[in-house]
Amino acid sequence: MTVTSNGSAVENATVNVTSTDEDTSYAVENTTDADGTVDLPEPEETVKVTVNASYELESGELLTDETTATLEPEPKGLEISVEQNGDVVVTVTDNETAVSDATVDVSTVDENASYVDEGTYTPEDDGTVSLDAPFGNESVEVAFNATVDNESVETTATLEPAEYDTFGSLVSAFVGNAQDDTDGPLGLTVANFVLEHNPGNAPDHAGPPSHAGPPGDGDETTDNQGPPEHAGGPPGEADDADEADEDAEGDEDADSSPGNGGGPPSDAGPN
Repeated sequence: MTVTSNGSAVENATVNVTSTDEDTSYAVENTTDADGTVDLPEPEETVKVTVNASYELESGELLTDETTATLEPEPKGLEISVEQNGDVVVTVTDNETAVSDATVDVSTVDENASYVDEGTYTPEDDGTVSLDAPFGNESVEVAFNATVDNESVETTATLEPAEYDTFGSLVSAFVGNAQDDTDGPLGLTVANFVLEHNPGNAPDHAGPPSHAGPPGDGDETTDNQGPPEHAGGPPGEADDADEADEDAEGDEDADSSPGNGGGPPSDAGPN
């Protein structure tokens, strides 16, 4: 915005810019520089404004002028954005208009990381590409590059793993994806996935606590091993002991029974 008087730039003139549309907010108040200009901020959307300029002469006379103008935002050009709400949606626009003839390349930032939907895609008519959330328990940083003619734009996003109610539902979702994307045997691919992501896989340091189980070689205490003293031995031994007791009782009864000595008792007299 430039303010002049008789063809010459006016420094320190006051400039007020206000929107004529009640639904659009835009207001600027500033003073001109030595070139008589004021830089106005770019509006978020097209807006019609009224511009008032005023300047007070040394004589005290106030000079004013007013005009109207339409301000428009700079064309945004080619843009790519990524949003995740469960699934991942990539959107390609050119000056805020959907682009369907772009090429979208999806790859992990870390070469050692993996993402099931890495590859090259063409957006739908609304300029979007729909992708799955990462499988597993870790987030993945992914790069997205959109190319149209000779122009390209790139962004990165950290994708969070999908949430599944059970491990079975996670495997089911993986199988549905792998059926279209796997070149090798599907069964082997699914088996490897299960082995890698099974929540039952314990880390190497996992195991029973040190006080559990039999003591080590250096443990001098052995009295705590085995059943308590009042407990009997193994079931077989207990049965053998019972049978032995019964045999002993039988022998005693036999010894005390008449006639077992082969003759009358010692206190019996002659007839």
